[in-house]
Amino acid sequence: MNKPKIISIIGGTGQMGQKFAKEFLNAGFEVLVSGRTTKLTNKDVAKRGDVIIITVPIHKTKDVIEEIIPLVKEDALLTDFTSVKMMPIEVMTKSKSSITVVGGHPLFGPTTNFKNQNFIFCHERGERYVQWYKDFLEFLGLNVLDMTKEEHDKHMAVIQCLTHFSALSLGSTLEKLNYDLIKGESIATPVYLMRFYGVGRILAQDPDLYTDIQMHNPFAKDVAKMYKKSVDELLNAVDNSDAITFSNIFNKSKKYFGHVATRSMEVTDKLIKSLS
Repeated sequence: MNKPKIISIIGGTGQMGQKFAKEFLNAGFEVLVSGRTTKLTNKDVAKRGDVIIITVPIHKTKDVIEEIIPLVKEDALLTDFTSVKMMPIEVMTKSKSSITVVGGHPLFGPTTNFKNQNFIFCHERGERYVQWYKDFLEFLGLNVLDMTKEEHDKHMAVIQCLTHFSALSLGSTLEKLNYDLIKGESIATPVYLMRFYGVGRILAQDPDLYTDIQMHNPFAKDVAKMYKKSVDELLNAVDNSDAITFSNIFNKSKKYFGHVATRSMEVTDKLIKSLS
């Protein structure tokens, strides 16, 4: 099995880049890192790496890939950690055909332990270092999930974009109501607290990250429009005191969730106990 000698991480001074750089170093690899504060430039590390990982904000990804592609070695593996996959993979495959291309997405934050976390693996082209890379990720304790770039972006339009969109909608609604957050927290039901803290967790982080994910996922708009349609249907039922329509929407969704709803009760019961 082919094994690289030098791992280059572009954007490696960020939290996720540092997290992976530490693991590669611990495994005995030479690791080259470029970032806004490093002496080494993106081009410096790109031309030396056997495996090049790009972990920069989504809106900078295309420009960074195009900047370094001419310098990447013929037999290198080029990959990324971006939260969308169609765009970076399409740009990376414009490189020399001998360069292996894999899209990657860690489905966890930089403060989370690797063990049992999911990592999306979109193997687009080439074979060199692919098996080694997958094996290394699994060695870290990650669940490596094979997926096409289109599958990834469609799933993330729901798992990330819809989640963030609905959370921001709730946060924005509370702000517009000038709702007393502290009082509400003190008298809240456990279910409200779980939702409340989920919204707060997102709002405690970098708005640019969430903006990037929303703006660059090609399926985000359609998902957001469907969310608005669902909200409008519920609002219309409430506005017209139409209990039958409201109940029908509830029951249709309940039937769709099926056994997942039952499992959700079990999981959230455990979360409620931990909150109390």
